[in-house]
Amino acid sequence: MLAYAQTGKSEKTAPKDTIVVIEQEKKARQPVVSPLFQEKVTVIKLGDTTKKKKRPTYKDTVIVVRKALTKEQLKEREEKRIREQLKKNNFCECVKMDVNAPEILKRGTYLNYDVIFKNDCEIDVWISTKHFRSRPENSFGKPVKELRKLSFVKKFGMPDFVNVKPGESYAFKMSDDVFFQYDLNKGEAYTFYFEHRNFGDRSKDAPGKTYLCGQKRTKLIVVR
Repeated sequence: MLAYAQTGKSEKTAPKDTIVVIEQEKKARQPVVSPLFQEKVTVIKLGDTTKKKKRPTYKDTVIVVRKALTKEQLKEREEKRIREQLKKNNFCECVKMDVNAPEILKRGTYLNYDVIFKNDCEIDVWISTKHFRSRPENSFGKPVKELRKLSFVKKFGMPDFVNVKPGESYAFKMSDDVFFQYDLNKGEAYTFYFEHRNFGDRSKDAPGKTYLCGQKRTKLIVVR
């Protein structure tokens, strides 16, 4: 049998006893893939799944040799440090106050007590002698009736301000006529509040070194 394969517009009619095979070459349309939907293939190697040990990094060591400061530079640095401390005026933290008072007070006598200041600052501190106060409260926590109002008078020839050097302590000796000022009863216990409070009175000799703080201490005293 004969087979005819022809393409084109002109095609002859084949005999009836023949089979005609017509082949047409058509190019297959390639699918268009948008770049937004492209799949990214990542190849994972076996070595990537294990933890890698950090390799030590070697760095050069640099040694800086500084020259020693001169006496003038050391003095200037110390003065600068002192000036910074004066600006902060943190004497409230490094000056500690304590009170030494008797536990028993005989009726009609003076209350003699010491107010002790310890200077733990690194510079001198000037403490006023005009800002001490003392007052009693009864066992119920109420102020005792005041019979007479008295203003503080300097005693024992103390100056207006006392200079306390670093690391030193100074005891202010006080003597108050509490029975003349307050209505205190024999046989009762009173809580005495001893206070030093100065927030504005500065020393003329050293205004920047004046102790401008307030502290308070309490003592239980029985009248006999």
